[in-house]
Amino acid sequence: MAATRTLKVDVTSDFLCPFCLLGVRQLELAIEKYRERDPEPLNVEICMRPFQLNGLISELPMLRSEYGEKKFGAERWKCVCDSLAAKFKSVGIDYKTDGSMSQSHLAHRLTEYAGQIKPAAQLAVAMDVFNLYHVKGVHLSDREGLAEIGVQHGLFSDKEDGLAWFFGTACDHEVKKQYQTAQRMGITGVPFFVFQDKYAASGAMGVDEFVDILCDIQKRETDFKASPTPFRSGEQCSVDDHGPQAPPSQKPAIIQAGEQCPIQAGGGHCPPAPQPAIIQTGEHCSTRPGGGQCPLAPQAGIIQAGEQCPIQTGGGHVPPAAATAAAS
Repeated sequence: MAATRTLKVDVTSDFLCPFCLLGVRQLELAIEKYRERDPEPLNVEICMRPFQLNGLISELPMLRSEYGEKKFGAERWKCVCDSLAAKFKSVGIDYKTDGSMSQSHLAHRLTEYAGQIKPAAQLAVAMDVFNLYHVKGVHLSDREGLAEIGVQHGLFSDKEDGLAWFFGTACDHEVKKQYQTAQRMGITGVPFFVFQDKYAASGAMGVDEFVDILCDIQKRETDFKASPTPFRSGEQCSVDDHGPQAPPSQKPAIIQAGEQCPIQAGGGHCPPAPQPAIIQTGEHCSTRPGGGQCPLAPQAGIIQAGEQCPIQTGGGHVPPAAATAAAS
């Protein structure tokens, strides 16, 4: 019997970003599909890492529909929502285009706490938080909703215990430190996937594309090949960055990127840190300067690939998160 292989995946994401939920779900489906075609046992360990699209958003909820219609107009906003709903339907998710929005820091604290005391449950906790916001329409600073998720997964004894936890400061420092770590790594967009601490894929790029990545990584791990050359880029989101950006160190090649969402940076980046090899890029949200406007996070920008409604207000598209080269 073949030995079980373990694949470690670190996913840097923000719960505000629709592409983060989309990308994680695509990865889950890709893992199932990969296991069907590869007889060797594969154990996948997914660890969720926090990222803030916009640290200036308040905990006080605002209506997503009001925000979107005010910023883009009712017709344009509907087009954006219809496009996102279609993408989610393709992976079996009933995406809610209305509801409330607020900052995501409390939700990141909960997921970090799950990773500390019940690592095996962290992904399930994160997916429930994603669903709380993107499917049920509950804003991410809703302590009662978050506490209920914690109770369901055994993180708290009851809702009162959970509410008391959220009104404290547990995991606050750890989460903020990881925000800085993401900046030091040069992560400018989410979702951002790091495989085996070596390879990365940024964005929601599709189930089949994730299957290709899993196969590619397995081949590279087996053949001990050098870092890959970049190929493929896709839809992205970007935000304005008002602080100086440190030059990346040990910047790797890119394998793939997909749909991502952007952050609003209020100050300078931390010193750069070693980065993994990036294997593919696509739709995401990012911290790149000069980006357009994202409908889902204030001062964010989105690039939509293909025949889709334009949602940028600044003119041109944001540069992809990674350079693109033809696949060899």
